[in-house]
Amino acid sequence: MLKRAEWMPGGAAERQALRRYIVLVGSCVLAVLTLIAAFMIFFDAQALPDHFSQIERAGDRNWYRNFGGRQIPQIQDQDIFYSNIGSSIAAARAADVVFLGPSFVSYAIDRQTLQSSDQLNRLKLYNMAFVGIRGGEFSRRVIGRWDIRAPLWVINVDDQFAHFFSRDLNVTLGPQKVPLAAVTRDRLRGYLTVIGRNLRWRLEDVVSAAQAGQFSDSGLYRSVSTGDMALEVNPSYVAAGNKPMRSERDQACDIPADAVSNARAFLKEIGGQVVFMLVPHSQSCVRQAEQLAGALGVELIAPPFDGLTTLDGGGHLDKKGAETYTRYLADELVKTRAFKAAFASRTNRGAGAAQ
Repeated sequence: MLKRAEWMPGGAAERQALRRYIVLVGSCVLAVLTLIAAFMIFFDAQALPDHFSQIERAGDRNWYRNFGGRQIPQIQDQDIFYSNIGSSIAAARAADVVFLGPSFVSYAIDRQTLQSSDQLNRLKLYNMAFVGIRGGEFSRRVIGRWDIRAPLWVINVDDQFAHFFSRDLNVTLGPQKVPLAAVTRDRLRGYLTVIGRNLRWRLEDVVSAAQAGQFSDSGLYRSVSTGDMALEVNPSYVAAGNKPMRSERDQACDIPADAVSNARAFLKEIGGQVVFMLVPHSQSCVRQAEQLAGALGVELIAPPFDGLTTLDGGGHLDKKGAETYTRYLADELVKTRAFKAAFASRTNRGAGAAQ
């Protein structure tokens, strides 16, 4: 006697098999989601990692290992932000002020100094700088993809290797410059890449501990809630007696026309109020930053080099230099028209409450 599938007209047996497969997969997915929901209900959700496989800093889920790899240095936050993994994007979206730029910004902004400002201390401040990414095209794509709408943007308008307002999509670590791969991945591939990278770093930690006889942490960690990098682990960052920051560039440097047009389109796309800043380093150019600000009618904060010290001979500021820079930045930022326009209602409410 023939089974039903054997006498079904052409394609019917295949459709029935497909339906059974879909029901099976759907049941499995539902079972997994049910287990996850039950797990989160049973355990305090705040005790869970920010994202699966996260390497926490001293057990603190607010920090994830961002720059790591004992053999080959790699950066994690490119996929974290582009594929919206964990809570970093949510924190950036909730911020009142978002800072943009390359690693110069990560090293230059000191959180404690920012929060010592009475006006800034009442606001949510997020540092969305990216180590190794000199151009702002990646930031523009992340902002647009996840609809980040900050009331105030503070943008470092630097041009080393690539102007921030360029279409450059490369990662530069030391002398190596490679295409930014995160933008080629969909969310699933981005998530799997983050998991794979964390697992590889964990394996390297285990091998290193076995060889050394004890565990030693490695890499740099980034805060989920503020975007800050935990730089104090770098002895050069906190060292006393670092060299003063000096300008070694001919300041007869003009802003390229395409940077102006790119900047105009960038600012129109992100919306909100904008202030430009320039973090001093040995190759920074104040002249072109002033030209760009003048062309777009944007206020610029470009502090002098006086009192600034560097951890690497002229590239990044050290802890002392960051405190000096941030103090100047905070004092000038709250005076800008852009700051007042973005937070006028809050300032007025605060003044009224103080009376």
